Amino acid sequence: MKAFPTLALIVNSGAGRVRPSSVARVREELARRFRVTVHVGSSPDEVARLARQAAHEAEVVVAFGGDGTASRVAAGVVGSDAVFSALPGGSTNHVTRLLGFPADPVRAARLLAGPARFRFLDVGRVDAERILLFLGGTGIDGAIVRDAPLSAKRFFAWRTYLVPGLRHLLDGPWPFTVEVDGIQHVVRARSVLLANGSFLVHPYFRLGPAIDPSDGLLDVLILYPPHLPGWLELFAWTALGRLWRSRYVSSYRGRRVVVRAATPVPAEIDGDSWIGITELAVTVEPRALRALVPAFVRGVGE
Repeated sequence: MKAFPTLALIVNSGAGRVRPSSVARVREELARRFRVTVHVGSSPDEVARLARQAAHEAEVVVAFGGDGTASRVAAGVVGSDAVFSALPGGSTNHVTRLLGFPADPVRAARLLAGPARFRFLDVGRVDAERILLFLGGTGIDGAIVRDAPLSAKRFFAWRTYLVPGLRHLLDGPWPFTVEVDGIQHVVRARSVLLANGSFLVHPYFRLGPAIDPSDGLLDVLILYPPHLPGWLELFAWTALGRLWRSRYVSSYRGRRVVVRAATPVPAEIDGDSWIGITELAVTVEPRALRALVPAFVRGVGE
């Protein structure tokens, strides 16, 4: 890579922890290595449009926002010659943790402007414009994301999800048909998670023993605790970093996953909420995304 390649910084002004002052400081750090242009979007659709345009004009396209912003920017980069990266500006920042960046956006930008390397990631294709980059789900997972107030994310980060989590804990279960590479599993579940990333909120809270974002497979976790004591058991295994050991979790792996419901259920993809769907289909595109990551910091799952 050239000493001063072009870099487009795609900023989601609506992200929970993005402020004008932090954008200025991030740009200053990135300018040590890159020729930086800043593009500010105020909605997910505008962020996606800016990313698609930037992928044809800049050599590096960097998302600055939460996981939804990172996912939409990555979708705009896939299939182009541009390289993707992301800086933390949201409530959970799963994607930036996966890439090996710290939680502070200025420190993350400083690392990105230093020695760097490429990492290739799978993406889950949802439709022509949307991908699953880290984690999606239907059921309680979707309801929690839907009801987490945007205004609170700036101050409480991932804790914003605690209150809606408790409110929806006993929603469902819903009847689902989960199809993994053509094999159908008929279940009644509180939530069906589709994981390309290996953890939830913090890398210690692992979703599976061998989830790898570059293995060409999507991991499916079906959660079906029947009552509050069942949830407590599931949470205990999660706290031990062994969620998959719970008797109320079933897991599968495949290249194409289709989740069908008889009635509309809430869903989310990388933190972006869908009000209610009856089918969610995701197909893995192996190693389709080339990402720029710190050279001397290992990401989660490597």
